[in-house]
Amino acid sequence: MNRSVEEFVNNVRKFCQWAESSQHEVQTARELLLALMQGVSYLPADYTEESETEYPERSREDWKADYKRFADFPFQYYWKIFSPCNLDEETPVTGDVHDDLADIYEDLWHGLQALDLGDATYARNYWYESYFIHWGHHASSAVYAVDEYFRKEYFRKLVEGE
Repeated sequence: MNRSVEEFVNNVRKFCQWAESSQHEVQTARELLLALMQGVSYLPADYTEESETEYPERSREDWKADYKRFADFPFQYYWKIFSPCNLDEETPVTGDVHDDLADIYEDLWHGLQALDLGDATYARNYWYESYFIHWGHHASSAVYAVDEYFRKEYFRKLVEGE
């Protein structure tokens, strides 16, 4: 495994540990999400062999518990647009950062199960594909919402003289 992929895997492990913890700081979420988003471009896709193995996945009950674990995050809802390049037909919808973080965790955790069982090719391919299909959308939405949260806090502190 090359160094960039090793760093991505390290960030996946950090995110999963953070997600499994009882404290979810906004700054840590931002740092981890940005590192994951930056690192996905270094994942080499290798479709020469397909895995017949089925790796563990999060159940619906697991996902619900993951979702609830993010209740300590300082905000939950935000406005978002699903397809920002579709200027004619998009209307804002309510995004949910707890849902974003639980979905990201679910996809990263699944790839980590494959990796830890010795299938690095499956893990890399899964993380890469699922980034563009699923968790990347949640990550970019969450980063935008977190940045807006920081902007709001920054200006609140300016006004209040903190």
